[in-house]
Amino acid sequence: MYIYIALDINISQKKIINEKFLGHKVFFNSNLEFEKKPETNFLKSEIIFGNVPVDWIKKSKKIKWIQLESTGFGEYLVILKAQSSKKILFTNLKGFFKDPVAHSMIAGILCFYRGIETFIKLKEQKKWIGDPLRNKLETLNGKKIIFFGHGLINQELKNYLMPYKCRFDYIDSKTNTKKIDLLLKQADIIACCAPETKDTINFFNSKKLNLLKKNALLINAGRGSLIDENALVKLLKNKRIKGAVLDVSKTEPLKKTSALWSCPNLILTQHTGGGSIDEISKKISFFEKNFKRFINNKTPYGKVNSLKGY
Repeated sequence: MYIYIALDINISQKKIINEKFLGHKVFFNSNLEFEKKPETNFLKSEIIFGNVPVDWIKKSKKIKWIQLESTGFGEYLVILKAQSSKKILFTNLKGFFKDPVAHSMIAGILCFYRGIETFIKLKEQKKWIGDPLRNKLETLNGKKIIFFGHGLINQELKNYLMPYKCRFDYIDSKTNTKKIDLLLKQADIIACCAPETKDTINFFNSKKLNLLKKNALLINAGRGSLIDENALVKLLKNKRIKGAVLDVSKTEPLKKTSALWSCPNLILTQHTGGGSIDEISKKISFFEKNFKRFINNKTPYGKVNSLKGY
């Protein structure tokens, strides 16, 4: 089979891929952002591993299966909804990033609770405060955690928080408005890991954000569209909540003119929450397992659902 790899990989990883897919023709392209049109190798490939431009897919007559290197697939919905004319199997990395993202979320929470951000600033200023800061530090013990979404990342986060004897509740598509308002008022931490759907876009609007109590933390590792960023900036500037950690934003990369850059009590992790030192190697292993399923006429793991949007 002809396989097109659209990942940024090193020479060692390229060698591993060639060894794993011996007997198949493998093409590599690690510089998609510089390509202006599909190259010949892509157009004759049957299997794609990586996130390629939608326009490329439209021009191909060979593709049978695309293994995305992400969980999100919003940009490919136009293809998925036209399956009557182009039968392409799409699979994503559902659940692949749950462990590192949950770690990043905990890191963000502890940065605020244990004053890490404050201490970094004091170090830069060569300013010693010491003891007067002690009674401003908090622990996770017994905190009320509200999960926005039942997905695998929030499930993993819950597992990590269990030893702290936190209290848990959920907001999902079945939660009524009255209960949503009540839970937001009670929350010490809101953990957002929901996908983008018509119901989640701008879910955290100004009205909902203003229900949060003053010591609340808002963590978003789902989609940037979940939160009204202007309303959040206003809330943080007025010190209406303790802080926020955003791994995602509505526009990525974030524009230099964005108010988020200078917003106080806000940590931006630049959509790196799913990152780890062995991320690419694990993606290659995942693809290899799915490839074996595909050639053995078994549905690969992570088949996307265009109707649900995740």
